[in-house]
Amino acid sequence: YLLVVNSVCALEITSHIKNYYVARDSSVTLNCKFVLESENLGYTEIEWNIVPSDRQQDDEIIIWYTGGVLYSNLYEPLKNRVHFASPDPQDGDASMRILDLKLTDMGTYQCKVKRLPEFGMKNFNLFVMERPSTPVCYIDGEEVEGNSLRMRCRSSQGTPPLNYNWSKASGNKMLPQTAFVDTTAGDLYLRKITESDTGTYRCVVVSLVGMEECEVTLSSPLRHTTQQTINNGTTAAIVTSVIVMIILVIAVIICYRRKKNEGVFGNEILMDELPPHTWLSIKSHNLGPGSLKSTHSAKVRNVNIYNPDEKAPENNEVQYSPCSVWVILVLNQGLEGH
Repeated sequence: YLLVVNSVCALEITSHIKNYYVARDSSVTLNCKFVLESENLGYTEIEWNIVPSDRQQDDEIIIWYTGGVLYSNLYEPLKNRVHFASPDPQDGDASMRILDLKLTDMGTYQCKVKRLPEFGMKNFNLFVMERPSTPVCYIDGEEVEGNSLRMRCRSSQGTPPLNYNWSKASGNKMLPQTAFVDTTAGDLYLRKITESDTGTYRCVVVSLVGMEECEVTLSSPLRHTTQQTINNGTTAAIVTSVIVMIILVIAVIICYRRKKNEGVFGNEILMDELPPHTWLSIKSHNLGPGSLKSTHSAKVRNVNIYNPDEKAPENNEVQYSPCSVWVILVLNQGLEGH
């Protein structure tokens, strides 16, 4: 007797993708390709089921192919939206295509292929996700030089996780070294901005099923704060005041020493080559900053120099001692120089 033993080999499903991430309103093909290990001439049976999350419930058949006959629309939620990807699935491609995906289509799908005595089965996870909407980019903070500000990027829709990335779209296209990106919140932080930071910035929001972008511009030139202007003016005023005070102190010290040495302050003229006339007049209202000029020739015009041997004028003219005149001239020169 001749005993022939035929070994039975399992049917192999060769598709390796297990998880599918797909955007809502799009389509997906769940790949289920198979290879028969024997030359079994029996008919092929293909069945797609949706596996309930509650394992105590029975699987629901979506589409079924057996003996050359196709049975579709067996699962009401996918009615008219599902079909085999191949016109003849028994030839080794039992892939199923789902159209117009909805968020409720998410779940676990099972492909079963039978050609007795061979049998193969594989599960696929389908994740239907919302694409990110076009984000809105804007600047949060004042565009003032030296200030720190935040650029914000917000996508109002989209299934998490959403990842935000920032780049510079103009100039050297490099983010400033002090920049910090919050990839989860979508914020770009710029510290102590300068003119080199101005330009167009681009934000790209990315999810597992799509990406969108927006742009925002940090305009040049940057504004300066009112406080900076006030500080600059205050500094200039302080410097000028200090200079004038130094000149005044020096002038007073010199006059004081002359008074001490000569015993009389203002009775003698301490400048050479005075004009020949005794009284040089100036109206009191003409004396002020900028109205007096001094030269190295020591000529003093329009100032009354008091002489005790002569009679004072009868008009309302202001009289100044020589040292006082000298102090005024020094102060006047200091004011004109600053």
